[in-house]
Amino acid sequence: MITIYNVASFVSMIGTCFGLFSRVPQVYKTYTTQSAGDLSNQTMLINIAANSCFLFYTVVNEQYPIMLNCLSVITLEGSLVYMKHRFGKLKKSSSQTNLIDVDLSSMTGEGPPVLDSEPVQLD
Repeated sequence: MITIYNVASFVSMIGTCFGLFSRVPQVYKTYTTQSAGDLSNQTMLINIAANSCFLFYTVVNEQYPIMLNCLSVITLEGSLVYMKHRFGKLKKSSSQTNLIDVDLSSMTGEGPPVLDSEPVQLD
C-alpha cells in the first residue's frame, strides 16, 4: 500500500538527485572558461552556511540521502569559491590576452577611421 510517507521518501530522493547535480554545470563552466567574475561570493557563502546547518540536522537525524546532498553542495560551492579566488575577476578575451595588461594609452576617442571616398548612392 502506498502511503504519504512512501511518496514523500520518493520525492525526497528525486530532490536529492537534483541537489547532487544542481551546481555541476556551473562548476564545469567556471573551470573550462576560467572565468568566475560573475559569481556572487555572498550567495556561495550563504549556500555553504545553509547546507552546513542542514548537514548538522541530517547527521543528528540520520537522514543519509539528504546528508549526501548537503555534502555535495558544500563541496561544489567550495570549489566555486576556490576557482573564483584562483581565476580572478576578469575573463581573458578571445585572443587570450589578459585584459588587465592591455595598454590603452595609444587609443583615441575619435572613433573609427573615416574613408575619403565619395558616398555611394543606392537606387
